[in-house]
Amino acid sequence: MKPDPATLFAAGAGIVALAAIVAGFLVIGSPREIRRETLDRIRANDLAAISQAITAYRLTHEQLPARLDELILATHGATPRFHLKDPAGRAYAYAITGPYSYELCAEFDTASAAPAAGATADRRALFARHGRGRHCFAQEARPPARR
Repeated sequence: MKPDPATLFAAGAGIVALAAIVAGFLVIGSPREIRRETLDRIRANDLAAISQAITAYRLTHEQLPARLDELILATHGATPRFHLKDPAGRAYAYAITGPYSYELCAEFDTASAAPAAGATADRRALFARHGRGRHCFAQEARPPARR
């Protein structure tokens, strides 16, 4: 019995479609991996915004906040641009390490790629570079130079 041309075409199209799906996963990663990378971007953005809020707090109050929740109180009812917990519900860690220095830590699901050559040293780029697991970032919030 000779296979029907329509059946051969359908089988061939199915194989091509399956190959395209597999190739897509190989190129862009699985949906699970993409989700992990997205959550890590949210963590990095939160840490950058927290760092900016700490700097603003330091300038206003002439000291670092004792706890991160003081940043929420300092917004005076305005909605902050950051969260104190990551998307998985884990609290970001904060520790004062000196009069102007502190450390922010988060648990990352993926290791970030190496930064591109000539990448800017802004806060978001700094927090976007991390390994998998717990990673801490040393920061400073110095007062402005006096003239």
